[in-house]
Amino acid sequence: MVKILLLGLSGDTGCQVATVGLHEVLLGILKANELVYAPTLMDTKEIPDKIDVAIIEGGVRTEHEVETTKKIRERSSVLIALGSCACFGGVPGLANLKEGDELLDMIYSEQKGTVASDMPTVDKLLPKQQAIGDYVKVDYRIPGCPPETGDIAGILTTLLSGGTPELSKTDVCELCPRERIGEYSKKLKRIYEEVADPERCLLEQGFLCMGPATMGGCGAPCPKAGMPCDGCRGPTAGNSDQGLTMLDALTSLTKEANENFSLSEYAGTIYRYTYPTSQLAKVLNGGRKK
Repeated sequence: MVKILLLGLSGDTGCQVATVGLHEVLLGILKANELVYAPTLMDTKEIPDKIDVAIIEGGVRTEHEVETTKKIRERSSVLIALGSCACFGGVPGLANLKEGDELLDMIYSEQKGTVASDMPTVDKLLPKQQAIGDYVKVDYRIPGCPPETGDIAGILTTLLSGGTPELSKTDVCELCPRERIGEYSKKLKRIYEEVADPERCLLEQGFLCMGPATMGGCGAPCPKAGMPCDGCRGPTAGNSDQGLTMLDALTSLTKEANENFSLSEYAGTIYRYTYPTSQLAKVLNGGRKK
């Protein structure tokens, strides 16, 4: 019987809720194995020893979370990063564009409706949000915001049956039904600026769709619904930096569109989920991860 831990850092629970969404598959896993630690599902106080499979969601932002992550790694045979925050730093990682103290001051002192005296005390806050892989060895990653239940089920059932799990090696464009005709807009547009052709590729129309730079396997639900892919599944299997891959795609597709492209303006789009683990972050940090 395999002993399983499920924990969320930084107050995250969304990816754990996605795990509960496995329904009958989860019941089968729990029937054949033992859930030994999962604060959102059971009353547990202490992290146990000799964990077979540990699943952690959420990024690392405090010293306590660093200590917790390292303790779980030491006590686990296999560690899985669940969700894009755990895998890459996630949306909260965009806060890394400012230093921690500067960010707190901006939010709680400089915004309208805030009072400087209401500044919260955050115990042992780290300067940057990081992925758990920046502190410990991660055996498997299940990206997504939240992850696809099919990916969670596939990874867990394969791993628990003694196999080697694998995620998609394609990009989101692979399963996108929108037509590509090879003609591109001369400028980049926001989705609210113009009514998109419901049949054509959004990127060809000038909407910054992250499909070419994002891991496939989700079925392209966003482009199918008329919204550009926002890159929540992180980089494709053959690329480590999602933003650079997207920049390369833009350069290859349309020279004209690049004329109104600004990295400072679009950084939050091309690195929405992966900024802390990106090459850009390393350059801005002088080569330091933390």
